[in-house]
Amino acid sequence: MTMKTTRLLLILLAIVMTVLPAPLPAQTDASMLGDWGYGFQLGMGAQWPTGSLADDFKGYFLFTGGLTGQYRDLRLKADVSYGQPSLKNPNPYNVTDDAGHALQVNGTSSATHIGLGIQLGYTVLRSGRLSITPAVGGYMSHLSWEVNDITWDVNEQGEEHFNISKVNDVSHSHFSWMASVDFDIAVHDSLTGGGRYTSSVRVTPFIAHAAYGKLSPAVSGNYIGLTVSYAGLMRMLNY
Repeated sequence: MTMKTTRLLLILLAIVMTVLPAPLPAQTDASMLGDWGYGFQLGMGAQWPTGSLADDFKGYFLFTGGLTGQYRDLRLKADVSYGQPSLKNPNPYNVTDDAGHALQVNGTSSATHIGLGIQLGYTVLRSGRLSITPAVGGYMSHLSWEVNDITWDVNEQGEEHFNISKVNDVSHSHFSWMASVDFDIAVHDSLTGGGRYTSSVRVTPFIAHAAYGKLSPAVSGNYIGLTVSYAGLMRMLNY
């Protein structure tokens, strides 16, 4: 991930913090709120691979969205993310001939990465318009791209060149753990449809583990990321 993208995320966060309005007055007494709630989030951010993952893939920009179920201070959330990490290793399966020529090369400059996280969290702090909710759970990562089989030839000038003989669609999936912390900053609060709807800016740093054993050499490590999202939560009312 380039420094330019990192600066862009920091500038976006600074703008959000600058334009946030003063805390809104509570529109319902706490005793009127029910135990259950539900919501969603949509946002964007960036993700960086660490460990040997960084040998094959670069950091990248991502889009994210998900659903939330709430019971009192417990939060169950399911998030999906999409991004396109650039490929660093041109021959990730290390397929060569006896002379050391690569017999496979990446057919695309980047892969498609889809991540699915399911986490259970607990809100440990509510202060004014800020709430903090750490969460842990499982993470499914899926990578896909094209790899070309190639053959080598020599032209009339005696220069070696390769020809593509076959295009292969390859993919790798892995399920492991992840952890995150949601920093929710409430920006709007209103009564609607029998509940209290709260709009928030959600800033979420996260870490997720991944390993892809079929690559050569096998790679593993953690994805470290940060997302900034719009989050909406509906809390039902007691009557």
